[in-house]
Amino acid sequence: MTVSSSTSKVSYNGDGSTTVFAYTFKTFDEDDLTVVLRSSTGTETTQTITTHYTVSGVGNAGGGNVTMLTAPAAGETLTILREQPLTQGLDLVPNDPFPAQSLEDALDKLTFMVQTHSEELDRAIKASKTNTITSTEFTVNATDRANKVFAFDSSGELSIAQELGTYRGNWAASTAYAQRDIIKDTSNNNIYICLTAHTSSGSQPISSNADSAKWALIVDAAAAATSASAAASSASAASTSATNAANSASAAATSQSAAATSATNAASSASAAATSATNAAASETNAATSETNAAASATAAAASAAAALTSENNAATSETNAATSETNAAASAATASTAATTATTQATAAATSATNAATSETNAATSETNAATSETNAAASASAAAASQTAAAASAASAASAYDSFDDRYLGPKTSDPTLDNDGNALVAGALYFNSTANEMRVYDGANWIAASSAGGASLLNYNYTATSGQTTFSGADDNAATLSYTQQNLIVTLNGIVLEDGTDYTASNGTSIVLASGAAAGDELNIVAFKSFTTADMVPASTGGTFSGNVTATKFLTTANKIETSIFRVNAQSLTADTTIDADENASATGPLTIASGVTLTVTSGGNLSIV
Repeated sequence: MTVSSSTSKVSYNGDGSTTVFAYTFKTFDEDDLTVVLRSSTGTETTQTITTHYTVSGVGNAGGGNVTMLTAPAAGETLTILREQPLTQGLDLVPNDPFPAQSLEDALDKLTFMVQTHSEELDRAIKASKTNTITSTEFTVNATDRANKVFAFDSSGELSIAQELGTYRGNWAASTAYAQRDIIKDTSNNNIYICLTAHTSSGSQPISSNADSAKWALIVDAAAAATSASAAASSASAASTSATNAANSASAAATSQSAAATSATNAASSASAAATSATNAAASETNAATSETNAAASATAAAASAAAALTSENNAATSETNAATSETNAAASAATASTAATTATTQATAAATSATNAATSETNAATSETNAATSETNAAASASAAAASQTAAAASAASAASAYDSFDDRYLGPKTSDPTLDNDGNALVAGALYFNSTANEMRVYDGANWIAASSAGGASLLNYNYTATSGQTTFSGADDNAATLSYTQQNLIVTLNGIVLEDGTDYTASNGTSIVLASGAAAGDELNIVAFKSFTTADMVPASTGGTFSGNVTATKFLTTANKIETSIFRVNAQSLTADTTIDADENASATGPLTIASGVTLTVTSGGNLSIV
């Protein structure tokens, strides 16, 4: 038969009920098939024939079926691959009949072997056809490359790079620090990362150390502590103001109570004064009545005297009666005078009481005014205290927010990759923590915890998806449970091993999904290589030049003014096309013939030497 299909692998998603799965390629033996069951967590288990599955259709050009004894569950993936044994069993004996079918089967098996290799190579990381890598080998042993990053060196060759940063503990003087070492400043608890390799000197804090430019601050713990202290001071001041306001309010209430008592006393005094005035008026009326009675008695006495003159016989009696009446009148007059004096005294007392009542009333009004003023002042103090308390609460909230933001980004030392931050919330991209088990810093890229890569290196992530029929959008967790995340223009996308063109075959615009221009077929493999954080090595620009701090070894250097120097040979052009000067302290040589272009000047300064051989 001819081999017209390159397919040697199919994959299916389990649903908990399907047990029969077709393979669409020819096999010569049921053992030529490899069946792999992948769990939802990414664990792959190679299945055993008869124990886990049976095979039908062996030898058929169109393939057959693999029947699982237990249906793969939802979330599991079943992959069937043809892996042709790498042996050749056809023995052709000279002069024997030429078995065409046996030869064709042998050729088919060779083709199947090539397809097996092709399927494996499609899953390998490769350079493009126009790229060159001198060697894909590395000699770093397993112990030395443990927890390191697979990267490219300054020449673009494969290398084993160091981690993103190495935590060196507390800063100490006279210590050799390498680039990207991470330390803690114990004077203020700030965290720094080393920018330039050096041996430390001086003292803390790092911010005022002579080597401060060689460090970069990544956690400003000092600022957070200052904010927390300021918030605590504000809260204390607010509490004091609130206490003072309460005291003022209490004093105002006391003053108001005293004023009310004074007003009550004044009212009582006024009532008593009114009663005294009433009594005085009554006494004065009684006195006037008594005086009237006395006047009437005097009139009666005068009438009796006249009657005595007329009736001499009654004169003695009348005179006696008159004397008696006069005595009574004198007594009544004395009584009236006494009553009048008493009335005057009581009126004076009443006036004094009224004056005292008015004074008490005035004092009560003053006390009431003072109480109202105290109450107003107390309300103002309470308002100021409330404002101070609000400001303190705002400062405390700001400090708490700043600390919470820091706490969400640096999670501290942990024994394994955390799934939530220290508050129990979702992780944020850029979060850091120190893995005390692996003794390394790790950073969260939004989907995975990764060890830090060194300067001068690069890293990449590989995502593998198995397509469903007509699928165009690929995002979220891939077949290996890795969540897709990439930087635009920094990725390679292949479909069944064929590199796709960005903008024509697919669109990658949001960093989290790939959208194909045409729907994929069921079982198609979409592979995405996402490159991360490239940093170039030290370079000197060709246009402006520069200085390398270390030694540089090369087979040939080309300098300005057409002067070429090498360690063994000296090579020069046959035509001088730019003005050239041989200085007084230089010897120059060239191999002729040498032609000087029109308009070009060759100058040999006095003391300089030029030899043309």
